[in-house]
Amino acid sequence: MSLRNLSPRTALIIFVVLVVFVLAQATWWVVFMARLTDEKVDIASELGAGAEYVELLHRQEISRQIMLGSEGVVFLLLILLGTWLIYRSLRQAEKLRRRQENFLMAVTHELKTPLTSINVYLDTLQSEKVPAAKKHAVIPRIKQDLRRLERLVNDILAAGRFDAGGFELSLQRTDLSVLLHSVADGIVDLVSDVEIDLVREIEPGIIVQADAPILSRAVAAILDNAVKYSGGERADIRIALRQRKRRAEISIADKGIGMATSELSLIFDRFYRVGHELTRSSRGSGLGLYLCREMIRAHGGEVVARTEGPGHGAEFIITLPRDKGQ
Repeated sequence: MSLRNLSPRTALIIFVVLVVFVLAQATWWVVFMARLTDEKVDIASELGAGAEYVELLHRQEISRQIMLGSEGVVFLLLILLGTWLIYRSLRQAEKLRRRQENFLMAVTHELKTPLTSINVYLDTLQSEKVPAAKKHAVIPRIKQDLRRLERLVNDILAAGRFDAGGFELSLQRTDLSVLLHSVADGIVDLVSDVEIDLVREIEPGIIVQADAPILSRAVAAILDNAVKYSGGERADIRIALRQRKRRAEISIADKGIGMATSELSLIFDRFYRVGHELTRSSRGSGLGLYLCREMIRAHGGEVVARTEGPGHGAEFIITLPRDKGQ
């Protein structure tokens, strides 16, 4: 069995066994050295050595044991540290492997669904039995599926550019208020299978230095996430923009299914998605929030998530530095 195929439980068992073995060896070594010292003192006494010599011999052996014991403790700690690092690496590798497997299954699903729909729509367009009015009605659906495929491909390419460190921004003075209205309009127009009740509390005239297309994608990723996890056929979302001293604060809150508070530190990780791809009903690749965080950070901002637990929705807060000339 190779190390990459070890399960977390097997890795934990190996780690515990190694720790117990090292501690047992250290204990045996201490006992052995103590007995050896006593034997040397006893032999010196039996050979008629004076009390002063026996005491000197005892002190020398104790000093030697302390020196060797100190070195042994250092080596023991190094061995335990190395063993723990190996165990932690195995666990991290296993988590990454599972997330990559989930990502591949998610991407397969995200590609298969729109491609299947497009194929059905094309068959409809080619059929002579379908009225012209119905043929005309499927064209917007084809465009919607194509946009969905385009977004997925762009997300994968963007993730690769971030990993390679080759993602550069073209910063310009941007009216963040106008940008948020545009992104909100785009989400409403893009989604057709969920009724969206989008409340806007956007202060006008807030200017930031931003790459407008990139920042729009970051905000759209959070809005898309709110729609995906609405938990039904209706999504109640509130998007707000306010000034906070020298920063702009964007708040996107929903009343969806929420999440466990323990997942707040994980949802921005690459490939991370709640649950298993074979049983999960929500769409997505696990890259949206990861890319959102990286894009916001590239703008000198931060994004955090809040929730009161499952069933209580979630709130995402983006902070960006305002333009110095404002």
